[in-house]
Amino acid sequence: MTSAVKPVRGFKHLLLATLVATLSACSSTPNVDALSAVTAPPMKTGELPRLPEKAIGMDYRWSVNVGNGAGGEALSLEPGVQAPAIYVASRDGVLKSIGRASGKERWKVKLSEGITGGVAVDDDLLVVGSDQSELLAINNKNGSIVWRAPLGAALLSTPRINAKVVVVQTLDGRVQVFERSTGQRRWQFDTPVPPLSLRGNAAPVISNDKLYAVSGQGDLYQLDLATGLPIWQTRVTNSRGRGEIERLMDIDGDLVIDSNGTLYTAGFQSQLTATDTQQVRRRWQLNVSTNQSVGLDNVHVYAVDVDGTVAAVNRITGALVWKQESLKGRKLLAPVIWRGLVVVGDSEGYLHIFSPVDGAVRGRERAARDPLMSVMVDAPQLLTLTVDGTLRAWDMKL
Repeated sequence: MTSAVKPVRGFKHLLLATLVATLSACSSTPNVDALSAVTAPPMKTGELPRLPEKAIGMDYRWSVNVGNGAGGEALSLEPGVQAPAIYVASRDGVLKSIGRASGKERWKVKLSEGITGGVAVDDDLLVVGSDQSELLAINNKNGSIVWRAPLGAALLSTPRINAKVVVVQTLDGRVQVFERSTGQRRWQFDTPVPPLSLRGNAAPVISNDKLYAVSGQGDLYQLDLATGLPIWQTRVTNSRGRGEIERLMDIDGDLVIDSNGTLYTAGFQSQLTATDTQQVRRRWQLNVSTNQSVGLDNVHVYAVDVDGTVAAVNRITGALVWKQESLKGRKLLAPVIWRGLVVVGDSEGYLHIFSPVDGAVRGRERAARDPLMSVMVDAPQLLTLTVDGTLRAWDMKL
């Protein structure tokens, strides 16, 4: 059953986990991050689930080291892929172009500033956010800087780029749109920032002539891409509680929109929501708590809870299809769909492979001894990036 989209009040939700979280207390100074830690009893990780007799294995193809990785910070510097290369960045300012098939270095640059926001890339341009609160556009053929643009606040998410513009949303809640060719700012749109939130924000998504973005308070906006004028706004998350920590909610996982115009959002201490952007109504909503993006195939939406639960939800109805609880406490990354299977990375360097039909364990690979920072599909291979900056490519054993 669907319901009209309107501001949400009093939705019941279940906080599925406690965790150690790094929080950012936002102030009236946009680019000042006052960090505080919320400590809860650590979750115990159980034994890894038993593998089936004919477990799916993975073949290592190649690896490349890239700077200092996340540099000890809570970053997610997801690589960008544009044939024939993979572009990967590190916190200390190293950028590399890597051949997709061979893993050989095509070029390397060391920027004078560090990198905080992930890599967006198209035919001839790649874009990253720097620790000087700047947006850097770089020639992806040789690594030379094309233009710089001041942002006014830190960028931790991945920029979005199309043939005409580059779009970012910074930690101070501002959505900013820049001319792709010159870096001149076209417009900005301010979204409200709560007094307390997770240190991060969701990347907006471009869909034709519209732009979708969320605020730290859980509001979803449809904006006109050309002008920045808001078309509509609705609440997609809701939280409750007596204290600041219990009321804290945030959407850090990137927005995902499908070919039918349904947009999926999932937040910490809130809900997984499917919003019909054409008819402007909520299709369904399900209690979940995550700081990761969701995965999507033709049938299901896949989400990981902060407690280590993996779940599949019917895209049409929002009904829970299956739940896999064998990875509790492993700090899971966003699920990806690879060769028709669900793959999830964790903080101990493992890749876990599940059936999309029933969530059964299909395989597992120790991809690294360090925690994984990013797992992404570069068909037909799978890419993993560790927090220490090691990029690896994998194929499936058939």
